[in-house]
Amino acid sequence: MGIPESIIQQIVAKVDFLELVGQYTSLQRVGDRYRGLCPFHQEKTPSFYVQPDKRLFYCFGCGKGGNLFQFVMETEHLTFPEAVRKLAEKVGIRVDPDDEQSLEKGRKQDALLHLLKRVAGSFHYILMHSSRGVTALQYLRERGLEDSIISKFQLGYAPPDPYWLKKFLEKKNFSAEFLQESGLFTHRNPNRAFFVDRVMFPIHSSQGDVIAFGGRILSGEGPKYLNSAESHLFRKGETLYGFYQARDEIRRTKTVVLAEGYMDVLALHQAGVETAVAPLGTALTPLQVRLLKRFADRVILFFDQDEAGLQAIRRAAILCEQQELEPFAVRAEEYPYKDPADFIQNGQKGELQKIVKYPIPILEFLLKKISLKKDTATHPGNLLKVEDLFPYIESMVSEVRREGAFAQIADVLELDRESIRKDFHRRKWIPAPRMEGQEEKKPEVVQRTPELVLMILSMESRKNFEEIRSRITLDDFEDLRGKELYITLEEMYRQEEWSVDRVLQSISDEALKDFVLSKLISSEFKTNQEKLINDSVLFLKRRNLERERKQVLKAIQRCEKTNQGEELSRLLEKKMYLDGELEKLRAVENE
Repeated sequence: MGIPESIIQQIVAKVDFLELVGQYTSLQRVGDRYRGLCPFHQEKTPSFYVQPDKRLFYCFGCGKGGNLFQFVMETEHLTFPEAVRKLAEKVGIRVDPDDEQSLEKGRKQDALLHLLKRVAGSFHYILMHSSRGVTALQYLRERGLEDSIISKFQLGYAPPDPYWLKKFLEKKNFSAEFLQESGLFTHRNPNRAFFVDRVMFPIHSSQGDVIAFGGRILSGEGPKYLNSAESHLFRKGETLYGFYQARDEIRRTKTVVLAEGYMDVLALHQAGVETAVAPLGTALTPLQVRLLKRFADRVILFFDQDEAGLQAIRRAAILCEQQELEPFAVRAEEYPYKDPADFIQNGQKGELQKIVKYPIPILEFLLKKISLKKDTATHPGNLLKVEDLFPYIESMVSEVRREGAFAQIADVLELDRESIRKDFHRRKWIPAPRMEGQEEKKPEVVQRTPELVLMILSMESRKNFEEIRSRITLDDFEDLRGKELYITLEEMYRQEEWSVDRVLQSISDEALKDFVLSKLISSEFKTNQEKLINDSVLFLKRRNLERERKQVLKAIQRCEKTNQGEELSRLLEKKMYLDGELEKLRAVENE
C-alpha cells in the first residue's frame, strides 16, 4: 500500500535526525554540520557527516548517503515502507493512507501480488498433483531434488498449452486488461502465456511476496532459462533467487553462499546449506551485493569449476571487497562435479556439505589457480600471472588487507613484495566488473558543470532558485543532468512544495545522486553563494551567445557565397547585436 507524501513529510518534520543518528555513532559539531565515525564501515578517521537542517547524511569513505528513511533502512535492514512505519510509530503518527491516488496504486499492487501468488500456487499444484506435470516432476526428481525442497521453494510447471492460463484466470474473474499488464502474457499476443512447457521457479521479494518467475524449458526450442520481464515489482539486478528462504539464516550466521543458478540454490538448501542464493541469470551486480551486506559479513562463492566460473568468481570477489564483504571460495576441483546441482544429482549431499563448511579465503583460492597454470618456475612467468590479481587487490577498502595481499602473493609465488607493490601502483588498475554483453568501462565520474553548480545552489535555498530562474531559462542549459534537476525544481517551485529530499528521490542516475549528495553535505557551496551564482550565470550566458555567434558567422558565409543580400543584412545586424551583448557581459565580468 502506498504511503501518502503528506504522511512522510509529517514524519520528517517530527523526527529529530541528530538524535536518531546519535544512537548509532557519536557526533561532533563542525560548523553547520556534524561529523562522526561511519556506522556502515570500519574507520579510524571520521568521514561520516550529517546535515541536520536538510536531514541528510553522507559518508565520504564508503559513499553511503541519503535521508532519514534511508538511514533507518541501512541500519535496521528494512524496506522503505517498514522504515516509514518504524519512524511513524516513534513519533506517534498513524500511517493511514487516505488520498485516492495512493490507495489506487496500492490496490493495483496488492491485486498483482495476489495474482502472482495464485498463479504460483496453480503451477505448483499442476506439478505435484496433475497428470500434466508428471514429466516435469520426474525431471526434478532425476536431478536429485526431494519433495520437501520442491514444496519449500514452491516449484511448479507451466503446461504446453499457451492459451490455458488466460482462460483459467478469466474464469477466476480477472479482467483481460489487468492480465495484459501482469507480465504473464506476451506483448505480441495478450492471450498467449509467457511461460510454456517450463519448470517454474517463483521469485520472491525479501518479504516473501511472489514478484516474478523463472522458467526452465523442458522440450522444443527457446532459451534454456527465461525470466519474467522487469516491472515496478521486479528488478533483476536488485533481486536474488532464494533470498527470502535464506534471509533468516543469513542474518543468524552472518554468512551467505552465492551460487550461479536456480538448481544450485535448491541443491545447497537440500544439503542443509540454508544460506544459499543466486543472481537471476546475469552477473552479480553492486545492488545485489549491497542487499547481502545488510545481513552478512562474509560471502562463500560457489560457481562452476571451469574457466568461465573462475572469471565470475574474480568479478564477484571485487564487488564483495568494495562493500567490505569478506569473500571466500569452495575447493571443489578434486571432485568430478562442476556445480552444487551435480553433487546432489549424484547423491553426494555429505560431500557438498563438507566443501561449503570449509571454504578458503578468495586470495588463497586465486593463487592456487595461478600456481596450477604456471608453465615454469621462473619469476617472469609468475609475475605475468600476478597481473590477474591486481583488479581484486585494488578493490580492497582496507590498506591493511591490501598490504597483507602483497605479502601473501610474494610468499606463495616466491616473488619480491616491493616489486609486486611497485608494479601494482604503476599499472593503476581500476576494477570494473563487466555485465554480460557489455563493454568493460571505468566507473562514471560526474563532471562539475556550471549547470550543476547552479542546481546545487538552488537546493541550498529556495531564494537562490528564485534568483537563478529569474536570470536564465531551461534553454540556457547544455548539461542534461543539470536540465533534469532544473525541471524537478521548477515543478516543486510552482507547486509551492520545496523539498531537497524530493529532488534527491527523483534522481534515477546513481552517479548524479552521489555527486549532488556529497556536495550538499560538504562545505563547498556554503560560502560566496552570490558570487558562485553570478559567475555561473554569466558563464552560461556568454557560452550561449558565443555559440549563437558562431552559427550566425557560418550563415553569413553561406549567404555571401549565394548572394542572398537581404538575408545577409539581417544576419549582419544580428551579429552586431550579439557582439554588443558579449561586450556587456565582459564588462560585467571585469567589474
